[in-house]
Amino acid sequence: MIEASGGAVNFIAILIPTLMALYYGFRCLFQTEAAIAEWGIGAASEQMVKICGCYALTQGVMYAIILFTSPAGAWEMFAFSTIWAALFLYFSYTTKNSAWAEVEGVNATNEPIIVSGIMLIVHIYIMSAMSGIIYA
Repeated sequence: MIEASGGAVNFIAILIPTLMALYYGFRCLFQTEAAIAEWGIGAASEQMVKICGCYALTQGVMYAIILFTSPAGAWEMFAFSTIWAALFLYFSYTTKNSAWAEVEGVNATNEPIIVSGIMLIVHIYIMSAMSGIIYA
């Protein structure tokens, strides 16, 4: 596993988004009410929270498979996730600084900005430092 990734640092670079995606996927799908309450986004958001959870859990499972097999040739998955992380960071930042964040009951934290920033940094690392592996 570690050798196929090109070493421990590369393995950890894939492990980080794997764990993050599995955590948020689980949280959105199986702890939906608690997540909605924590984030203060209202019961009407349940469907969208679950849709996001489906994506996150799928990404986590796919990355886990990549970790247990090999990241060789998986550039499309990492490219998709890099673009997703960039969009997530932009829209997390603009939403946090919008009128929505001022709505009573909304708990507009920096968590989405931090999560998306970490995801983007890790994916940029994967796309550049691991290019010899993922483009194989």
